[in-house]
Amino acid sequence: MTAAILQGLNPAQTEAVNHFDGPLLILAGAGTGKTRTITRRVAHLVSNQAVPPGRILAITFTNKAAKEMRNRIAEWVPDTGLWVGTFHATCARMLRQDAEVVGRTRNFSIMDVDDRRRLLRQIIKDQGWDPMVYKPRKMEQYISLWKQKSMSPQQAGEEASLFGMEEERAALIYEKYEEQLFRQDGLDFDDLLLKGVELIQKDAAGARRWVDRFEHILVDEYQDTNDLQYRFVKILAEAHGNLAVCGDPDQSIYRWRGADIGNILRFEQDFPGTRVIRLEQNYRSVGNVLKAAQHVIKKNRSRKEKDLFTDRELGPPLLLQDGATEDSEAEAAARVVARWVRDGTPLREIAVFYRTNACSRALEAAFTRQQVPYQVVGGLSFFERREIKDMLAYARLLINPRDEISALRVINTPPRGVGDTSIGRIRAAAEEHQESVLQVLRRDEVRNALRGPAKKGALNFLKIVFDAGERVESAEMALRSIMDRTGYRRFADSLTTTEDVDRGENLDELLAFAAEYDAREGGGLAGFMEEISLLTDVDRWADAAERISFMTVHAAKGLEFDRVVIVGLEEGLFPHARAFEEPEGLEEERRLFYVALTRAREELCLSHSRMRFRTGAPGPQAPSRFLDELPEDVLPDHSFSQELAERTFSSVVDDSEADGDDELRPGDLVTHRVFGEGTVQRILGSGINQRLVVFFDNTQQERTLLSAYAMLEKVL
Repeated sequence: MTAAILQGLNPAQTEAVNHFDGPLLILAGAGTGKTRTITRRVAHLVSNQAVPPGRILAITFTNKAAKEMRNRIAEWVPDTGLWVGTFHATCARMLRQDAEVVGRTRNFSIMDVDDRRRLLRQIIKDQGWDPMVYKPRKMEQYISLWKQKSMSPQQAGEEASLFGMEEERAALIYEKYEEQLFRQDGLDFDDLLLKGVELIQKDAAGARRWVDRFEHILVDEYQDTNDLQYRFVKILAEAHGNLAVCGDPDQSIYRWRGADIGNILRFEQDFPGTRVIRLEQNYRSVGNVLKAAQHVIKKNRSRKEKDLFTDRELGPPLLLQDGATEDSEAEAAARVVARWVRDGTPLREIAVFYRTNACSRALEAAFTRQQVPYQVVGGLSFFERREIKDMLAYARLLINPRDEISALRVINTPPRGVGDTSIGRIRAAAEEHQESVLQVLRRDEVRNALRGPAKKGALNFLKIVFDAGERVESAEMALRSIMDRTGYRRFADSLTTTEDVDRGENLDELLAFAAEYDAREGGGLAGFMEEISLLTDVDRWADAAERISFMTVHAAKGLEFDRVVIVGLEEGLFPHARAFEEPEGLEEERRLFYVALTRAREELCLSHSRMRFRTGAPGPQAPSRFLDELPEDVLPDHSFSQELAERTFSSVVDDSEADGDDELRPGDLVTHRVFGEGTVQRILGSGINQRLVVFFDNTQQERTLLSAYAMLEKVL
């Protein structure tokens, strides 16, 4: 079996697979076959080193990657007790078995982002504060940061007292939020890691059920770990020291959500005796793509040197283009993609990347006009649609009757006469008795205190949840029972919407998904709810759909396509303006650009706009510095910098011939698509740097605009 497992591996991959005892750092450049290396390593441990599968823990960052890892391992060894999953899924699995250690039951709910914001909004209103001033999203950011730093509400309050009123109120909201999570037997996404670390810390000092369980731990994408994830694997690995991590500092792009590149840069210091193996042969990209990426990333200092190479052909030069405006840039990108499709590239093998989601608007319009099918990864997902969230709220209640957020969402959905006044009375009773909404509704005196149809509606709601709760052994049957007993399908059909969506079809899709889960896993409704609660945008992405994929570069991490367009390559956008505010910001943006480049197998198109509508008004844009960092020999006949320098004034203003009669002078009446009508006051400078001072009637203000980008029309 050893020979078969090692077959097709290069020398560095073989060395990584054969390593047995002690810490191992696999520095895997983009496209160097790290998944193959990790999965073969697991197979080798089981088949040739006689390590029981249940004693191996393999962790990655997305469910999609975990599924691929499981499937590849299954080609070599049977999946008999092997632990493979994301950090969050692994912690959730442990917590389900030992929830009482961290103050929860095994039926705890995992609160999604929308439900968390609902709860925060309610807490803010309960304090008598305005949610428009103390925004739930902002409070969520404070709480998430404190949890990443393992800070309790009390510690957060002490820190907040050093800053200001907003921070102090955020700390108080955090305290109330934690009280509600405890009362509702719930955990949010951050809690899965925080409570997971708490669980194994207590385990290490006591039962040692978990810290002695695994003989070998493997972590993929180690450069993306945050402090909690680092502590999680460090505690679990202390008993044996057999921690193998795979990653690439050049692809560390999640600092904004707590990832610490230092975890991989100092790995040898944290784990003495580490063996370092570099995977440097790239199997993904043609030579020009790889050379461009390598040349750019070498300008970073926080990295570990690797010299990637490929046996593939050189490939075409990188395609460079710019547009006069973001709309014309998008049109040009659509034409490039349409040409690729005509030349035979499947739609699913083409992607368009951007730095921020705001860039998708112009692209969607342009691709619609060009009649090129597309999908936006990270847009409104299936599980975020109203009818799906309503069904899942009912489902969470069947599993966890203490889930107040879910109960309040559906107690009057479909309408059953339980209005806002009645809901207020129910909440007050729940607070008085320190019980959940569902529990307090079982009290006759609470229901009898409700007026009109609310009393009957509350009783009907209780009966629906009670009856449907008898079907939880099957996810499909439980959901069907909810739909039938509530009449939800008729209600969904009556809902008005501005979207082109068939809510009935969405409900059928949910049932089909549940049926597929029942057949595949047999975990019942509880298992189904856990699986979908841990999905990410990329996990929800229909990668087999015959459509172009639009996505941010962050969402593209871990993916690859034959051909890629990167738009919005402008200073202040990519690299983002925020990068200039922090010492490490620019290096992270360069890593992000490196990730974008290395997603392409065959061909790359890099694009920017000379004018973009930002911060409420159009303004001139300078090409990204990253374009200047590209090596000359991967570009067309001459460099992009030379092309920009040689561009004439008339080509910047318009692609058509300039008309001398249109030259503006002081006193001319002009119109602007945003600012309206105005009068030219003064003309400053000349040539490409000429500026116009215009007084606009609507705003009663003067604005200074570059002539080359002003987009003013003379009113004749």
